[in-house]
Amino acid sequence: MKNIVVLLATYNGKNYLRQQLDSLLNQTFDNFRIVVHDDGSTDDTIDILNEYRDNNPEKIELLYGQSCGSAKANFLWMLKEEEADVYFFCDQDDVWHETKIEKSLKALGDLSEPACVFSDMWVVDENLNEISDSFIRYIGREPGNTAYTQILIDNPAAGCTMCFNRALRDLTVELLPKLDLENIPMHDALVLALASITGEVKAIDEPLVSYRQTGNNIMGAVTESDSDKRNRNVSDFKEGSLFAKKKAFVNEARLFAAELAKADFISKDKKNILIRFADIGHKSKFKRMIFYKKNNFTRAHHNFWFRLWV
Repeated sequence: MKNIVVLLATYNGKNYLRQQLDSLLNQTFDNFRIVVHDDGSTDDTIDILNEYRDNNPEKIELLYGQSCGSAKANFLWMLKEEEADVYFFCDQDDVWHETKIEKSLKALGDLSEPACVFSDMWVVDENLNEISDSFIRYIGREPGNTAYTQILIDNPAAGCTMCFNRALRDLTVELLPKLDLENIPMHDALVLALASITGEVKAIDEPLVSYRQTGNNIMGAVTESDSDKRNRNVSDFKEGSLFAKKKAFVNEARLFAAELAKADFISKDKKNILIRFADIGHKSKFKRMIFYKKNNFTRAHHNFWFRLWV
């Protein structure tokens, strides 16, 4: 029997935590553990966690340790602490569909190579009223864009939808001591990129999580119409900040690539592409455009500005 763990990071989550815990306890597949680490809450979060742990001692475990200071650091700390066969990341504000774990495990299968599965989400308001039935498309991404060169610049997956195996966890933990976490966008981006580089990524193109848009989310769902985007770009151009913002966006991806390239277990050809991408700012615009096109650095939308300006 597989050891399956849901890693739940909490911080001042009293408003919605009960709904999330209830959705975990009502899954159609129930042979899993919920492991929680709180990052220093000052509201009633700890009381709620203790209540649920006391009522479900065989299901819920609370970890006690250092304050991590961010959701990214909290999840990565738990990932190092917990030994399991399959892992899920879980946020405190969301609600999981009752089949989320069952469908994720089925999609993951029994691959021995590093593997990660992610699904889509409903975007909802604070009261769970639907805003969109596709988080991925709502933010202008495509679920099929799972090449590592695409994930670097156009990541379609949210951590709370991800399910991954022990092989991928072990590679992530192995790499962590070498990383400057300031250059890692989020914990989920790291795990997904490593899966794409070393193994397999699968997308479940249906929503299995209600993603609550509260205004307090670390990574919110933001969308805009084409006309809104044009107006924003024109405004940024007039202010002289358009190109700086585009370059800053790609510079973050380059720093991320440089961190990934520190992994000894990455193949020589992929490591070479990561290193070249990290350093490509010193090349001419023409050489950059050729490199991006040749190595599939593509986005779901707006490839023109990406190739032309960065």
